[in-house]
Amino acid sequence: MEDPILEAKRELIQWIKQMDELDDIAELLEIKNRKTSVHQFAEPQTEDAVKDDFDERFAKGMTDEELMRKVYEHIESLPWKEK
Repeated sequence: MEDPILEAKRELIQWIKQMDELDDIAELLEIKNRKTSVHQFAEPQTEDAVKDDFDERFAKGMTDEELMRKVYEHIESLPWKEK
């Protein structure tokens, strides 16, 4: 005994192959897009679980004074040659 879902799919495929009306095909595409978009919105839940801690990391960053001190230290540490 054959799977009824498989038989229904074959029947639909045959029916679609014989279609010539653009409006009917467009309607089928809309149904397909609606069905696939539901799955696309439901899957990426793992992305929402990642915490965006940019503000916290930014608050822990360097102050203006610390940045300038490090820049000057780096410039002083470079191997300058006198002419």
